[in-house]
Amino acid sequence: MKNSAMNTSGIKSPGIIKGIIVAFVISLMAGVASLVLSGFIYQTTLFSLVLYAATLTYLIYLLKNSSARIGRVVVISSWAAISVVCWLFDVPLFAQVLIQAGIIWLVRSLYFHASLVAALLDFGLMSVGLAASGWAMVNTGSLATAVWSFFLTQALFCWIPDLSRKPGNEARRSQTEQSSFQSAHHVALDAVHKLTQA
Repeated sequence: MKNSAMNTSGIKSPGIIKGIIVAFVISLMAGVASLVLSGFIYQTTLFSLVLYAATLTYLIYLLKNSSARIGRVVVISSWAAISVVCWLFDVPLFAQVLIQAGIIWLVRSLYFHASLVAALLDFGLMSVGLAASGWAMVNTGSLATAVWSFFLTQALFCWIPDLSRKPGNEARRSQTEQSSFQSAHHVALDAVHKLTQA
């Protein structure tokens, strides 16, 4: 049984089974961290550490399952730089959550989606995940449950279709024609590739 899927543009995406497994592993890590560290550090510090660890783990999962092989060092380096700035300047937790979620969305948009429509659908999924996570945190008070709710929702991103082309018009369009988002996508990947080669 294959755990990977192809959207209509041919970009490889990890399957939902992998997404569920990753969600479970990350939430388990969050639960263990909460049990072990809650008596030693402040709750806000614990939350930030879990947030960073969860995001890094998920980014590694995305990059490992992407068919694109360029820009990985830049992605992780950029994430690390942004996270360090947030930590040093004591950015509010809510803003940190939004920033980390935004990074995840941006990486998925660049590496797994070939159209603006797909990226917007992914943004909607990200918003649903944040809402589910917030609801879980308010109602259970469990960090692990909040993390599980968010990443379980994100496992569905592999089902986002590429709706950049209408079926009736597809036969009339050239194979080399690209939407503005697709062009920007390739330009961004080329720029990242050049940065990694510098």
